[in-house]
Amino acid sequence: MKILYLIKSFAIKAGTERVMNEKMNWLATHGYDVVLVTYEQGNHPFAFQLDHSIRHYDLGTRFFDLGRTNIISRFFKYFKRCGQFEKRLQKIVNQESPDILVATTYSGLLLNKILRIKTDACRLLESHSVYSTFLKAANYRNHIVLFALYSVYDRAFQKSVKGFDGMVTLTSADANMWKSYINHVNIIPNPISYIPKIFPISSDNHRIICAGRLENEKGYDLLIEAFSLIASRCGDWHIDIFGDGGEKEKLRQMISAKCLEDKVRLCCPTSQIYREYMQSNMFVMSSRNEGFGLVLLEAMSCGLPCVSFDCPFGPAEIIENGENGLLARNGDVKHLSEQILWMIEHPIEREQMGRAARQSVSRYDKDVIMQKWVSLFNTYM
Repeated sequence: MKILYLIKSFAIKAGTERVMNEKMNWLATHGYDVVLVTYEQGNHPFAFQLDHSIRHYDLGTRFFDLGRTNIISRFFKYFKRCGQFEKRLQKIVNQESPDILVATTYSGLLLNKILRIKTDACRLLESHSVYSTFLKAANYRNHIVLFALYSVYDRAFQKSVKGFDGMVTLTSADANMWKSYINHVNIIPNPISYIPKIFPISSDNHRIICAGRLENEKGYDLLIEAFSLIASRCGDWHIDIFGDGGEKEKLRQMISAKCLEDKVRLCCPTSQIYREYMQSNMFVMSSRNEGFGLVLLEAMSCGLPCVSFDCPFGPAEIIENGENGLLARNGDVKHLSEQILWMIEHPIEREQMGRAARQSVSRYDKDVIMQKWVSLFNTYM
């Protein structure tokens, strides 16, 4: 079986890219013929190492740099690159003749071009984020022109989704949202790539760890606000946030304004995040929304209990409240602070939850999850 994956680029060390890497490598090492097609990779190196048998093509359609031109030029260049995208992808599909073509919802503007490709391959769509993040019009209800324009975009996006043979979502809650637009929706959560054999938790570290992009959706401003409410009662406990992004300076200023420089630190992204988990005592996720919450599984595999907002979607399907972690009411900063403080003040229960957390991640083992993908692919053959 030959499977062609189409993604924007493979240049960023982020969760989606890491998961795609793990899936492609697993398939390649289990006898499947895997092809990776990117369209904005350029000369950037891969963020993660691919199996040597995986063939890579880049379409060279750099949509991301259109913002550097004026709006008129941008309009014409966009349609030109769409044409190049379709023509170059068709050439590769003709050459490789895949059985399965897998795209992601991040390529929303190009889904109709993917559907225009002439092929006998089954077309599957992966969703790595929640349904609501792909609909734009709701964000512009107070702007008549933009609302009208994005309403057109939303309808076109929904129509394109319907054209795919099937969709895969990460959670059942998200699947229920997509079922209004596509009949065949399958739920396959992200796999966890690594489960440490031991999880030595140092009880005297008093360290809370977070990991993710420094963007609004991750809610680190809410976390800082929550910790400011309890910092005076937390002794030498502190938070280390590993990540980078557009809100870094805003968060830095917020930390300073609340006099938390000794309590909350912004740390650079690291390729050794498991080492950092294993030197921590709990994980906190303050996201406004999540496609899944893979970082929760990573932390739990290291024996860390987690505290998270019960945001859409993911945390409630991973954390059993009071068993392997704690859920705070979505967006409720005060409740989040109370849950963090409870975890700090109850070391015995914290360790028990950490052990339960580690046991609960076995159902997300890579071999278990990838067998679900194999079963899905086989249904389309």
